[in-house]
Amino acid sequence: MRAGTPRALAVAVLLEVDRGGRAQHLLDRALRRAPWPERDRAYATFLVYGALRRLRLLDHLLAPLLPRPEGLPPEVRWILRLGALEWLEGKPDHARVSPWVEEAKRRYPGLARLVNAVLRRLAPREAPECVRLSLPDWLCEAWRGFFGDVAFAEGFNEPAPLFVTAYREVDLRPGPVPGSYLWEGPKTDFPALGLQPQNPASLFAAKLLEARPGERILDLCGGAGLKAFYLAAQGAEVVSYDLNPRRQEAGARTARRLGLRVRYRTQDLTRPLPERAKKVLLDAPCTGTGTFRTHPELRYRLSPEDPARMAALQLQLLETAAGATEEGGVLVYSVCSLTEEEGEGVVRAFLARHPEFRPEPVQPPFPVLARGLGVYVDPRGGLDGFYYAKLRKVNSQA
Repeated sequence: MRAGTPRALAVAVLLEVDRGGRAQHLLDRALRRAPWPERDRAYATFLVYGALRRLRLLDHLLAPLLPRPEGLPPEVRWILRLGALEWLEGKPDHARVSPWVEEAKRRYPGLARLVNAVLRRLAPREAPECVRLSLPDWLCEAWRGFFGDVAFAEGFNEPAPLFVTAYREVDLRPGPVPGSYLWEGPKTDFPALGLQPQNPASLFAAKLLEARPGERILDLCGGAGLKAFYLAAQGAEVVSYDLNPRRQEAGARTARRLGLRVRYRTQDLTRPLPERAKKVLLDAPCTGTGTFRTHPELRYRLSPEDPARMAALQLQLLETAAGATEEGGVLVYSVCSLTEEEGEGVVRAFLARHPEFRPEPVQPPFPVLARGLGVYVDPRGGLDGFYYAKLRKVNSQA
């Protein structure tokens, strides 16, 4: 994917997202190949993420001016959306319209006049809350019913700060949990600096285990092992399980560069584990509804059936985790999702089957949306939305 300008690159990336690609991966790869100053790289990033985060609202603003938008070529639709995004951000016409008209001319010269006319006639238009937040209606209504309102979802449409977990002494602005910092420069070789990009809400899931030197900890569905890195840095003996060996291989390389020791084992975690420990972390696969800020396209790909489908898998994985938790031990369950089904719903069903477990209080150092059988993290201020539950195995004979 090669493009001569940030605008052209944004259109190219968004076309690939339309075909099922992941915006973060596509944009990172494209920018690695672009010999641009940081300003141009930042603008391409703003365009891609801004268009995806505000997609429903942008289409709503364009609707009165486009009777049949589905009949337009995909490139032209993205050009119009991106031009509307710049209008929404207050960019004046003289700096906004002409560049997009030129982009249209390069691809579909016959539609350049349409692009010019539409972008010059944009006007404010009231939008329903779910459209203004660019959420699918089914999820917006589910959140309204569970949390009471959906104002928190505006956090998903804000720029994403880059948080890092530090494994060496650093002089950076602290994040909301100890060990987490805000990185404000360009992306770099983070492990070489003793740093690992990680959202503070993700880091806190590992902190809930209160790892101590010499303890054995099982990290289930650990992927590359980001949470395992933190646990190992506390001196714990960490075994990270996952089904994906490639992610584990990448994680092992990063762990070595950070000077950390994590053991990786590949296994289908719907089957029992060959070992047990006093402390077990299950950061389960989920719908990812708490990560819409960094994965904005995900909100348009989910269906109303997905939370229940994932909850069934999560309950299976919790069964495995329960079997791997020793008497008196602690099991932490977390997901980067904000649905009732994948959070409290899973834990409620699990506790009904396992009276030997008791929930313990969870007190995050940042705002939460709801408390009950665990807590849901408020995704504002750069945080990912997370759910945590801390369960202690008090009586295996119950």
